[in-house]
Amino acid sequence: MQLDSLVSSLDILVANDLPLELPERTAFIVGVTPSQGARSPRLWNAAFQAEGWGGEMLPLDVAQDQVVSVLKYLEADPRVIGVAIAAPYKSLAAELYREDLTQAAAQCGSINLLFRSQNNRFVGSNTDGLAAFQSLREVEPEVGCKQILLMGCGATGRAVAAVLGEQLGAERLVIAHRNPAHAEWISRLGATPWEFSKLSERLGSVDVLINCTTIGWGDNSDKVPLSEAEIGLIPAGSLVFDVIYQPDPTRLLRLAKGRGLRTLSGMRMNLLQASMAFCASNPKANHMTVQAAMQSVIGTP
Repeated sequence: MQLDSLVSSLDILVANDLPLELPERTAFIVGVTPSQGARSPRLWNAAFQAEGWGGEMLPLDVAQDQVVSVLKYLEADPRVIGVAIAAPYKSLAAELYREDLTQAAAQCGSINLLFRSQNNRFVGSNTDGLAAFQSLREVEPEVGCKQILLMGCGATGRAVAAVLGEQLGAERLVIAHRNPAHAEWISRLGATPWEFSKLSERLGSVDVLINCTTIGWGDNSDKVPLSEAEIGLIPAGSLVFDVIYQPDPTRLLRLAKGRGLRTLSGMRMNLLQASMAFCASNPKANHMTVQAAMQSVIGTP
């Protein structure tokens, strides 16, 4: 089924409760415009093929006023084994499924995955944080001894912060925010809240800088969360990690590399979170097979 006809059909189906023609094992990625470049369908579909199951993931563009009805419709169809949730619907979906969240998802208040529980209900999970931590630890094995400054306290920022706090100790974590309301959540986590406007005061002592804002992504791809002068304050040898994977590298990483800093893009994190999400939705999947299949399609058209 073509994407445009699928989206059109689903709009009608949600309104009229009619059956939808789908493979027996189907997943979706739901967002504003995942049809315009989301990488998850290619990754999941490579894993389906490697496992020999014949399943399929489809991108589904959904307007905000339709998110609740679409998710509930998909949950009612047992052929839908999982739904990846893209920005900006991660917090909205977490609120919708607030009674059925994993512990990590409940702590950060956002989800990037709905998968089937043993009773066949959707459970909300978040693989962003653990994937970010694993990709970071691969290039910075001693990250537990580092001073970390995380920029952004939205859905992705909270997911990453929650796992870093659990794995490394929140006392090493400074979280920059623009909304004063976020400071309370940061303090409850045990981390240090810091106003974005005062970032320059912290940059000289940072070992690892993590960008979890959307600055540098989509319509903001020509922008950076820090000025060139501020990037110049980061000590030599420090690591700049941008969780954004499109574009790769982001302008922030290009500027950081130009200053001689080490850089890490969100490409590896995106692969790991997709692998974790696929395996959660397909409990019988082989993790190594899935990750190898997904790795094989990175960088392909």
